[in-house]
Amino acid sequence: MTIRILALTGLALVGALAMTQPSTAQEGPEMEAMRASCGSDYLRLCAGMNPGGPEVKACFKRNRPNLSEGCSSAIAAYERSRGRSSDDAED
Repeated sequence: MTIRILALTGLALVGALAMTQPSTAQEGPEMEAMRASCGSDYLRLCAGMNPGGPEVKACFKRNRPNLSEGCSSAIAAYERSRGRSSDDAED
């Protein structure tokens, strides 16, 4: 039962991200990698926040040391593709 709830929550997260962000074709592979790598971190650290909202960006920034290796790497790649570091990233 818990796995089913987590799966449904994950699907809801992906759907919400897709609706609040431009298409991945416009964003590039870095954003797609972040979405693929950071879903469990979102559920563990930032659940209940609007997935596309600034509070999630702040939550991920605040919890950077607690992110999974895959998520942290995906965020770093995204930041490099945008020419900024996590300190320069918009909140």
